[in-house]
Formats: sequence, C-alpha cells, structure tokens
Amino acid sequence: MRLSYVLLAVVAIGCGGGGGDNGYTTGPGTGTGTGTGPGTGTGPGTATGTASVTMKQTDDGYGSAVFSFAPSTVTITKGGTVTWTNEAGTTAHNVTFSTTGAPANVGNMVTGSASRQFDTPGTYSYQCTNHPGMSGQVTVQ
Repeated sequence: MRLSYVLLAVVAIGCGGGGGDNGYTTGPGTGTGTGTGPGTGTGPGTATGTASVTMKQTDDGYGSAVFSFAPSTVTITKGGTVTWTNEAGTTAHNVTFSTTGAPANVGNMVTGSASRQFDTPGTYSYQCTNHPGMSGQVTVQ
C-alpha cells in the first residue's frame, strides 16, 4: 500500500506538479516575452505620404487682411509630397525654406499650386517672405 502512495506522488510531480518554468504563463499572471513576432502597432498614425497646405487670406475683423498657411504644420513620411495652393485671390505668396537640406523654394504665385517632395527625415520650417508671420513647418518621418 505504501508503494502505491509513493508511486502516485512521483507520477504527480512528473506531470507538472513541481511548477517549473516551461515558457508558458497560465492563469491571471502578467507574463513576459521576447516580442519576436510581427506584432501590430498602436498610435496616432498621422503621417501620410502627402499633405496639402492652403495659402489663406482672412479678415482680422478691422478691415485688415491676415495671411496664413492652413494647416501651419504637416507631418508626412519620407519621400512624401506637400502641395501648397494659393486661395488668397490676387495676393502673391511664396514658400521660402529656412532649413538646410529642404527642397527648392516655391516662388511667388498668385493662383495655382506647387508641390515639393521631401526625401530626408527632419523638420523643415518655411515662411512667405511677402508677409511677416506667415510661416509653417513640414515634419518628415
């Protein structure tokens, strides 16, 4: 009879009763891992390959024109393109970069659109040199 109890105890330990580390987490524990699978990310996901910026003219409420880029900041992916469109009527605007490595400036335009491609990650500041305070920024990821 004693031999059957000993044999039963040995079988129970051999079947996992010892609680060793087998690489799996069971129950409500937190567990850890190496993260070697493809996974899926989460986050804002705001960067795209293209962006559009409008050159706008509004009234300040006192009869004076206010010029702006809308939106004033955009984020794109490497190799992406930004297109600036002048909707300010008869007022000429330009896009003049102040950051080294930026694409070519966009000269004065009264109507129409112009696009520039950004091949290097970084932050590129620009302004319309015709209108103080009219500035924007392109972030390339």
